[in-house]
Amino acid sequence: IESLTHNPCHITELESLLDHLAEVVPSLQYLSLLGNMACPNELVCKEKDEDDYQRYRYFVLHKLSNLKFLDTRKVTRREREEALVRGAFMKVVKPK
Repeated sequence: IESLTHNPCHITELESLLDHLAEVVPSLQYLSLLGNMACPNELVCKEKDEDDYQRYRYFVLHKLSNLKFLDTRKVTRREREEALVRGAFMKVVKPK
């Protein structure tokens, strides 16, 4: 599997999902989680902003380093570099 779309699937536990995907589909290149609580953006919660979404992207890229596209955007070289340095610290808090 190289492409996976989970929009919306009521996903709230991001880290366990990413760990599972890294284990079972390490070659995953395209992932979309838009519309889920685990994907913090203004579509799901008005309290979230672009900074929240970017932290989420860094964390996902830290866990799934082979991704080329995340949600609707291509993964940039800068994002990939930032994910290597800070991604582990960008953990998304599970929504209540």
